[in-house]
Amino acid sequence: MINPEFSLTDEDVADFREHGFLKLNKIFSDDLVEHMKKLSTAQIAPPADNYGSGFSKLKYDIGNDDATILSAMGDPEFGTAMAKLTGERLFFTQGLGFELEKNKSTGFPWHVGTQSFGFQRREDSGYTIWTPLTPVDADGQRGGMKYVSKKVLSGEFVYQHINLLPGYMKDRIAAGEELTYDDFSVLKNSLLNSPEMKGLLDHFAVEDSFEPGDALIFDKYVLHRSVQLGEGPIPSRLAYALRFSSVDAQYDKERVEALAFPRVTFDYNVGSDFNEKVASEDGEQVYASSYFEGSREARTLGLGRAAQDA
Repeated sequence: MINPEFSLTDEDVADFREHGFLKLNKIFSDDLVEHMKKLSTAQIAPPADNYGSGFSKLKYDIGNDDATILSAMGDPEFGTAMAKLTGERLFFTQGLGFELEKNKSTGFPWHVGTQSFGFQRREDSGYTIWTPLTPVDADGQRGGMKYVSKKVLSGEFVYQHINLLPGYMKDRIAAGEELTYDDFSVLKNSLLNSPEMKGLLDHFAVEDSFEPGDALIFDKYVLHRSVQLGEGPIPSRLAYALRFSSVDAQYDKERVEALAFPRVTFDYNVGSDFNEKVASEDGEQVYASSYFEGSREARTLGLGRAAQDA
């Protein structure tokens, strides 16, 4: 399922380790890209609530147990490439689909994956492979993403910031304040998306062009945002994302409960209950949890002979 001509250089690995992201040129085969497109198209839907309102359509938990996606996870060349880049043994946790409508959708503002990696400890590794399923011309119609090198500014502090919000808001509510979803939204997003901070991040951001089969891998500390799809021949931009965690990641029950607070209090539906279902005991090895019984081996990235012998 990986393109047989795909390869990584030592410079690629060094760049990824330094910056936290890397464009993967022609990593996926045409057949896999077409499958991702059909899978996403069949399941994505307009957002029904305030979460993901910047997209025309989106859906979490796409392809989590899909046979073709799991087969790709077992491709030894793919697993070897990921191990070479990250230096870790990884497993596939979750798939997501996103669609931007031309001249309308804004996508997500500057953020990191505080929700998508909310089930594990802040220090545990997590990675995303984002695959646009239509061409992205960074100098034309655009519709891709912007991202900032960790060497310039790591987004780890955002996880710390998000962890502060539930306790802070609970205390304000207990003191008699009537807080709303808008109050929560401002606290959540303004750290990165004030006019001043947004301008700073945009100045240092990278924005690449992509063809079908290309993808972007980035770790969970890379600050990134959607780029609006402008005027041009493509009516909408579809993308499919794969999430990965280290097999050593541990369940962080306190973080899961903290992230659930705004959903319960402000009806902030994040589109997936994955964090609550994936494990239950604090400190539990997520990879070993009963949630993955029957699919654990298929989700674990395979290794080619060269990596096994290393």
